[in-house]
Amino acid sequence: MSTDLAPRLRFARTAIPTAGVILAVIVSGMVLRSSAGWTAVEMDALRRVNLLHTPQLDWVALGINWLFSSVVAAVLVLLVTGSILLATRRPRAAIQFLVIVAIPTVGAEVIKLIVHRPRPDIASLAHILVLEPGGLSFPSGHTSFAACFVLGLIVATAGHRWQWFVIGAATVVMLGTAASRVYLGVHYPSDVVASIVYSIAAVLLVNAAWMLTMSHWTERRSGLHAGPVYGGALDAG
Repeated sequence: MSTDLAPRLRFARTAIPTAGVILAVIVSGMVLRSSAGWTAVEMDALRRVNLLHTPQLDWVALGINWLFSSVVAAVLVLLVTGSILLATRRPRAAIQFLVIVAIPTVGAEVIKLIVHRPRPDIASLAHILVLEPGGLSFPSGHTSFAACFVLGLIVATAGHRWQWFVIGAATVVMLGTAASRVYLGVHYPSDVVASIVYSIAAVLLVNAAWMLTMSHWTERRSGLHAGPVYGGALDAG
């Protein structure tokens, strides 16, 4: 097999199924938006969860709501990107983290506009902690960002001895954020499930595109620095 084709085939093996998953998420969102019966079931579930409020859980949920809000989230990404650059001295690793977090996060906002599912009826809840009237619900922006952020950290720490710790912590953060959005009543359960599924697929897709781009860039640089070949042989060493 040609070495030129190998990176493209590796990309296709990831891109085709992940693109299919993202498309399925969008279609699912449209179906959910049109299903008044299912929405009513999920709204009833939100009201039941809302009755389980405690001061401690309120504090945790509101803390996550603040931590992964737009401005704070952007600062977090920039801080981690800078930290990766300082720790590794490799600009490519820092840019990779930034790209695989930022692009899928923006993609989640695009899906929100496509699906256009209204938020739950927050005003009907017994305990209102975050009032976000109007707006769009599918997928959850907080959950999508949290998932993309921790998945980016997993990619950044790949091969290091503490990677399994990062994976464990990332799982807790991802699921905890999803649960907090349902707990606050600002998203339906299906919104946060879709956010996690979408984010995993989107990060895999963007990372595969990054690896393909870097492969082409490396080959091009190698070709530029190889110089002319005389007599059919390269100098040794």
